[in-house]
Amino acid sequence: MENYKKKAIRFLVNLSIKEEKDPRVVKYAPGKTVVSKKEEQYFLRKPGGDGGKYASLLTAMLSELEKEERSNVHSIMVMKDGSVIAEASADGYDINTFHLAHSMSKTVTGIAIGFLYDENKINLNSSALEFFPEIKPRDPRMKSITVMDLLSMKSGVSFAEIGVVSDSEWTRAFFESTLEFSPSERFKYNSMNSYILAHIVTRITGKSLSEYLGEKLFAPLGIENYLFETGPEGVEKGGFGLYLSCESFLKIGVMIANEGIFNDKRILSKEYITLMTLPHADASKENPEFDYGLHVWVNRNGNEILLNGMLGQNVWISKESGFVVSMNSGNNELFTQSPSLAIVRKYLSLNDSSISSDKGDIKRLKEKVSRFFSSRNGISPLEEKRGLVYFFGIKNRRPFDTKWNTVLGEYAFRDNNASILPLFVRTMQNNFLGGIEKLSLLRVENVLILSVTEGSNTYKIPIGLYEYTDNVLTFGGEKYIVRALGEFALDEDKNPIYKIKLIFPELPNTRFIKISHAPDGITLKLTEYPNEKIAESFFDSISNDSKTAFAISLIEKKMGDGFFKSKIAAAFNPTLNGISTATHNWESVITKDNLKLAEEREKSSRFITSLISKFLTDKKDSEKSSAEGGLKGFFAKALSLLFDKLQPSPKENEGEENTIELSDDVITFLDGDN
Repeated sequence: MENYKKKAIRFLVNLSIKEEKDPRVVKYAPGKTVVSKKEEQYFLRKPGGDGGKYASLLTAMLSELEKEERSNVHSIMVMKDGSVIAEASADGYDINTFHLAHSMSKTVTGIAIGFLYDENKINLNSSALEFFPEIKPRDPRMKSITVMDLLSMKSGVSFAEIGVVSDSEWTRAFFESTLEFSPSERFKYNSMNSYILAHIVTRITGKSLSEYLGEKLFAPLGIENYLFETGPEGVEKGGFGLYLSCESFLKIGVMIANEGIFNDKRILSKEYITLMTLPHADASKENPEFDYGLHVWVNRNGNEILLNGMLGQNVWISKESGFVVSMNSGNNELFTQSPSLAIVRKYLSLNDSSISSDKGDIKRLKEKVSRFFSSRNGISPLEEKRGLVYFFGIKNRRPFDTKWNTVLGEYAFRDNNASILPLFVRTMQNNFLGGIEKLSLLRVENVLILSVTEGSNTYKIPIGLYEYTDNVLTFGGEKYIVRALGEFALDEDKNPIYKIKLIFPELPNTRFIKISHAPDGITLKLTEYPNEKIAESFFDSISNDSKTAFAISLIEKKMGDGFFKSKIAAAFNPTLNGISTATHNWESVITKDNLKLAEEREKSSRFITSLISKFLTDKKDSEKSSAEGGLKGFFAKALSLLFDKLQPSPKENEGEENTIELSDDVITFLDGDN
């Protein structure tokens, strides 16, 4: 098994089984070191289009987006005939704050290759390894991977997204990993293909990808507000990590729709745009309607182009209807099978002749835009007080909600690896801080302050009770805009609960905090969206190895079906019990509980970690590991005997399902209490 897969498994075990405060297996370096700048609107706005023609259609589309439970749109812009005819943002978000693009970053990296193509600085049929002469791959077929293979996602390389948290030498790991199939053979989506392209750009130009794009793409499009995160080798991540606003991505969509021209100026050649938007890979197994071009998705009808990033980031271009749509979201989805996108396509693929509106429709469109997604906020802010005594300032129009008084105070927590930064973000960024140690809710005049201590950091966040507050927090050197809103409510049993919503307007991710009373303190429930359903796909990607899959089957026979996914879900949705620091001897209570907790975690994880350790040991090292104090006795011998069954000859079993039968002795052991 490749080293990066071993490290990925160790990371997941450290995070979800051992619940370590710092589960990292590779060195951390901050990626998001700046926050979004203020950005001016660029395009001309004509709500509803000329004469309001599209107002009724757009209102219906926005309404359906809001009603669709799987749709969680942050911002959306619709362009037609050179003008923005609709734009809407959910509360706390806006069109001109940059937003993490995830895999829409790939298209921008592909455009950088297009500039090199136009300048005759790169041959798309060149071997990718030509640019990295210092790397000597184990598999000679790696030399046949071309730039075109990387662009069309046909490299066949196994080193993929999970390598983000399990290796720090991405280029070497890419070319020294295994091939799942011969290069050029078929489509397999892999963000590391894009990273290699980003690295190629730096090798050819002598500049960073950000510098090169700044000169060739961003400056000509009037884009100044951007960030492209770098990986551990100091090269931009290529396939993800780009932050651009909804309007900036609309500019890129318009440039592609106009075959490389923006504001009457040629940005990219028509030849490359044409090449880029032709289908180069059959992606029918991944998507029933779109194939893959050169770092862009192409509809099989030939009339639609799509830039797509996970969690609902899309730029959709319709050649037939002339609409260009830019959309940022926080959806629980990975790729192009998006309910939000399906709704956009349903309404905006229509022929112009069937569309009409009146003045009343324009008014309804403006009303819908002003309260877009208000029914889906999940938390209700208080309304300002009205009347003359408030109008003249005799009384505060925004008084403190005294219902929060009963939960004010400071609380300490047992050891955990939770954070107010969503777990999805921490994992993608490899950014872990040490768990929530203390939380306090304080009233300062008429302001509610949430204070959270994680490791050596304390975050103080004013919580808006009437509208979102605006904050900038630094997590391990990474800076994020955080907007906060709170609400007092009653649960189904009429017990008081205190809800706080933290949105990260530069990210698809949202943190929800729910606090309730408990003996001697509080119960703190943390949830986030998108949630653990996204993480399950990454777990599946590293458990498809026969050796790993068998180890998991052994563990789940002992611990119960779905054990690992339940642990991942618990990591995404932790429940913490806090003790009031006003309680007598609270420190000794925490210390005693931590010792007991460590003992319980060690006991519950001993079987799992020892088994996984055994399976992650290469066969040639198994005897040495056993002699040095690995698994001993019958269990070690039984597993050693099983290794031969777990590792069938590739030639003998190519294309066949690997079936493994357990001996009665092993089954007896797993059924026992050892």
